[in-house]
Amino acid sequence: MLSLKGSVEERFKEVLKVAREYERRLLKGRRWNGKAVLIVVDSALDSIGLNYFQIVVPRVKRFYRDYVKTRQIVSLSALSKLLPNDPRLLNIMNNERAWRVALDVSRELCRIKRENGLKDDFSALRFWAQEASYERWREDAIGKISGVGLITFQYLRMQAGVDTTMPDKVIKKVMKRDLGIEAENDLQFIKKMEAFAEKSGFSQILICWAIWLKESDIKSSGWKGTSDEELA
Repeated sequence: MLSLKGSVEERFKEVLKVAREYERRLLKGRRWNGKAVLIVVDSALDSIGLNYFQIVVPRVKRFYRDYVKTRQIVSLSALSKLLPNDPRLLNIMNNERAWRVALDVSRELCRIKRENGLKDDFSALRFWAQEASYERWREDAIGKISGVGLITFQYLRMQAGVDTTMPDKVIKKVMKRDLGIEAENDLQFIKKMEAFAEKSGFSQILICWAIWLKESDIKSSGWKGTSDEELA
């Protein structure tokens, strides 16, 4: 009989290499090359249920090429000053709800940066992510933002390098089907994932990314390694 660690390795062997690269980048604060404005855009677009690898990743890369690389929107402060119907934003994704989430999260992170004397945008994002509690997410200033549910809340924290779980339907389906982990609600599911990660020896970040990568059928979708990080 396979050990718990062996069971995870066997089920996700095709994608473990790429999942480990995501784990490394996130834990080192290098997701999207450490650009907090791209992390916020990524999370906001993901919050409306789009296909991640085929739609969200290309749109974030376009945002980088069109606005960050050209120095038009290089920071959370610059993003926070826009309106959700700004033509530049709608050119990336024609969805004001998603941009409203991005702008409101940017404003809150700017406040955190200012009030805590933090040196840069990513420091503000990581400070918030480390201090935030998923158990009290409804009381959190970012958790209170319209359009930010627990899933987006947790995804933001993961992108900032916190080893936690995003309790979306894909993660829950696979953990129940393949590894027998299920829960009555999302908060309980996150707790169970914490225990599972500790017992298996894998981080929650790695487990989540391995599931997303495998379930996305990366071979047929044309996914190539960590190309979402290749921004230059």
